[in-house]
Amino acid sequence: MSDGTSASYLISIPPDFGREIVESAAFMVCPLLSTDKFVTFCKKRGISIDKARLLRLERLGLFAPVFRVCTPDEDDAQPFYVPVRDGNNWFDKGWAWDATQTPAQHRMPEDKDRSQEGYYSIFQVDWLRLVLSMMTLHVSLDSYLTNEALPEDWWRRIGESIEHSRALLDGARTQQYRRAIALLCQFISNRYYPKALGDLRSNHVSSTNSRDSWLSVGDHRWNWRNEARKWDPKRAESLFGLTPERLEHAYDSLAGGQSWLDPLANWYPLVQFVPIDERRRLKGEALLAETLREGALMLRSLYADLYGKELPPPNEVQRTVITHMPELEVRKDVRRHLEFVVNRYGLNPRPKLVLLLEGESEERIVNTLFDAYFGFHASKAWIEIINVRGVDTATGGKRDSYAAILRLVDYLHHHQTLTFIVLDNENKAKRLKQEAASFRSIFGHRTRVTRPEYVRVWKQSFEFDNFSDSELADALGEAAQRNVVFATAELATCRSSANPGSALTRLYQERAKRGLHKPQLSDILAARMLSPTSRKAIANRPIVKVLERIVALTMKNQFPVMQDIWEKNQRSKVLAKKR
Repeated sequence: MSDGTSASYLISIPPDFGREIVESAAFMVCPLLSTDKFVTFCKKRGISIDKARLLRLERLGLFAPVFRVCTPDEDDAQPFYVPVRDGNNWFDKGWAWDATQTPAQHRMPEDKDRSQEGYYSIFQVDWLRLVLSMMTLHVSLDSYLTNEALPEDWWRRIGESIEHSRALLDGARTQQYRRAIALLCQFISNRYYPKALGDLRSNHVSSTNSRDSWLSVGDHRWNWRNEARKWDPKRAESLFGLTPERLEHAYDSLAGGQSWLDPLANWYPLVQFVPIDERRRLKGEALLAETLREGALMLRSLYADLYGKELPPPNEVQRTVITHMPELEVRKDVRRHLEFVVNRYGLNPRPKLVLLLEGESEERIVNTLFDAYFGFHASKAWIEIINVRGVDTATGGKRDSYAAILRLVDYLHHHQTLTFIVLDNENKAKRLKQEAASFRSIFGHRTRVTRPEYVRVWKQSFEFDNFSDSELADALGEAAQRNVVFATAELATCRSSANPGSALTRLYQERAKRGLHKPQLSDILAARMLSPTSRKAIANRPIVKVLERIVALTMKNQFPVMQDIWEKNQRSKVLAKKR
């Protein structure tokens, strides 16, 4: 079987490499699997195999474990310890033997022989799937059920298929390239496997401790960080005769296989950030592609260590990338990289607009309007509503006047979250709006922090700008359970005062002999606003017009998927006035 590539680009298997893997303990992080465990591993990845077929493929010289062991002929023999201990090397004793040579030269058990065990690398699944595709014939039996007898050419076709497989067999027996890639991956796994299992933010480090009737793997003194510090990539380079071209070709083979197999290939930019525990919940080809991806990522890390260059990520190997999304330079910042990726898939939960309201009453009415008038929760429009609990909280004190909230706006706009502030005309609210027109950004991409129209100060107050005197009088009466009748003239007097909101609260307290529960009043006012019998159309209420503008702004605010787009957005007039 030919790879279709010049032999100078193909790596081959070093002599006795199964023994090398064992004696170098190259499976402390990524364990070798016994036959039964390997069968289970394959089935989870959609590869139909059993113990008997594995043995049959081994006898044919097509597929074999990394090494084999047999039951010792000494009654008091100790298990084969890995890392190998002095005087306990089963290869020297003849109880273990290499199985990596092609053509196969090792001893193989009979079908019912339970005195032997073979140990496989998980990365051998790539070669196994190719072997099975060569040696498996798929027949649609239903196509023959409409005929009274089998077609005359039935047996001829079967014979041709068998002869074709026999021809493939001769080439596959001596094919080393794919087998060599699996063994190389296993050999470097102690160093690179934790990184391959990571989610680009952290490595997944664990060491193997296992024991069965033949093999005992584990050493409390073994430490991955020590292994990483003393790791010499040139050892792998020397053993496999690697060159930049050969290693890159091996990487391309695994990465290409992963892309071709993976049903989630188009979501790879996102999947690479998913923790390993969740990725392991995949099934079939998606899980098989994960194994190939892990091997490819290890080869990519080895290439970077040996030759000081980053190969393209696995999902970009089999395609021509004209524009990297996001840019390669941005990917060094993993958090920023993830942000652009989730933007691309529409999964960023960050609000596109933050609406800062003065108090609980406004918050309740705005939420009611979103639900009852707009027909959706504010969060569905990527809007977050925040109650700043008073004008003074928004405007600040003498020492931090305006600066605190405008610095918050500056930060949010830097992260492309628009900010809209709605306040009553009290204390320093108008001054805040004036300051917003000229307050300078500290981030360098915008001259100003925001646009002054993104700070809305009511002419008087939320209640008096949105409701008539008669509506407010009737609402106060309902809040007082109709025990008090409020005159429209009384509300007109409140409206003309220096602080209409405070005047309204005092009026209620004086007349009803108890404090005004403003959330209750806001619910009453919201019901009047939404009532079909209201004399004023709801669309003409100032608060509704403000919210309509906010929704429109949110729809325009598309999160960037690249640094270049983000920079253009930062310089746009949407976030701030330029002068």
